[in-house]
Amino acid sequence: MRDGLLVGLARALVSATCLWSGFRAVSDDDYSRLVIAARFAASPSLDPSGTSWLPLPFWAYGAPMALLGDSLAVARGVAFCLGVASSVLVWGAAGLLGLTPAAALLAALGAVLLPYGAWLSVATVPEAPCAALILFGVVSLAREEARLRLWGALALGAACFCRYEAWAPALVFAAVTGAQALRSRRRALGLAALLALLPIAAWLLHGVVRHGDALFFVARVSQYRAALGRPPAGLLQASLDTLGALVRFEPELAAVTVVALCFSVGKGRWPFTRAALGPILALAALVLFLIVAAASGGSATHHPERALLPVHWFSALLAAGLLTKLAQAGTGRWWVPVLVLPLAIAGNLLLRPTLRDSFTDRGEEEQVGSLLRHVGATDVALDTDDFGYFAVQAALGHAKSQPLYDLDPRSPALPRAATTGELAARLRERGARWLVTARSRALLAQPLGKARAVTQRLSVLELEPAALSAAR
Repeated sequence: MRDGLLVGLARALVSATCLWSGFRAVSDDDYSRLVIAARFAASPSLDPSGTSWLPLPFWAYGAPMALLGDSLAVARGVAFCLGVASSVLVWGAAGLLGLTPAAALLAALGAVLLPYGAWLSVATVPEAPCAALILFGVVSLAREEARLRLWGALALGAACFCRYEAWAPALVFAAVTGAQALRSRRRALGLAALLALLPIAAWLLHGVVRHGDALFFVARVSQYRAALGRPPAGLLQASLDTLGALVRFEPELAAVTVVALCFSVGKGRWPFTRAALGPILALAALVLFLIVAAASGGSATHHPERALLPVHWFSALLAAGLLTKLAQAGTGRWWVPVLVLPLAIAGNLLLRPTLRDSFTDRGEEEQVGSLLRHVGATDVALDTDDFGYFAVQAALGHAKSQPLYDLDPRSPALPRAATTGELAARLRERGARWLVTARSRALLAQPLGKARAVTQRLSVLELEPAALSAAR
């Protein structure tokens, strides 16, 4: 338990460092999810988003928001705590896999320090807790104790309500556990297999009842990608992209793992125990799932590599176990760092710098939303150039703002107001009292109110009823 607390503390320090560095979100979806979670806090429902997004993350964020308020601070506090809990779960998975206490601690601390995983562990997205749940679930296949297998089933079941890639390892888990139940006639194992499948069945049934199609989420994602002009990648390209991401997004881990595997095989030490074959098969199913989704046009529209986080964390467990065994045997004591360090440094210099640049910076939008929240603004109209309005909404709070335009590429585009009169008419229709607009459109909106704040990209106006009425 002391090691688990140490791992949790390490995650807390790394998460605090990420926030101190200015990192806030992976994409605009982070803020969109918070807007939905705030809506759930105000009006709970079983399917908070009503879209293809799975419900558990909205329940997890919405419940604390209902108690403590729907501020960004509360949401980030939830993300921070979930990140810490995820790291402790990774440490627990290392123990299930049979690693020694020292190796389990090394593996968990290594997972904590992985940069891409560190960013995901502090962002308000479900990737980190989902990855930890997947990892714990599949690693429970290494043990045949019914109690542990039931906990693994519950972990995978929860993950299946977070992200779709969890479905593939859950199916493998159910198949392996179900086969063992039939062979050993142990009812608890049969129950574990059913528990892993239950969330998948429930969501498919939900699709039939509410959307008239069990696989409605596949069609929605494919249509969205097509509307963005992103055709299916094809099997070869999807395979190269997915497998390449395993190296590109955690190059230091890839270097350590490859060198440790090579040394183990070279010394006649088979690197995988029989107990590890089940988890490896389940995670291989996850990778295959991602490849097929990308090849068919059903993968995530941005940052699809996030779904590989459980594979990265399993690699950290594998590498730590191998390195510990090599050290104990006195094998490769000097050659391992000699080979690892140049590979890790090269990967860091060549691949790492481009990753942070792909994240969204919505600091100005957060600032504007927080300012409006501070002054008690309501009926705020949002006329932004992109989906940055979600960040304004997340910082402002539930039901206090609405965008003037639907930016969904699947919807017919409503032309933005070209004159002050057109803008005033649309603001009157919405009953707006405040306007957040792009700086490039500030002159168009200027006659309609008083500027209360200006940032590099945005302008905030308090609208004047008389000016709105006069503008025609």
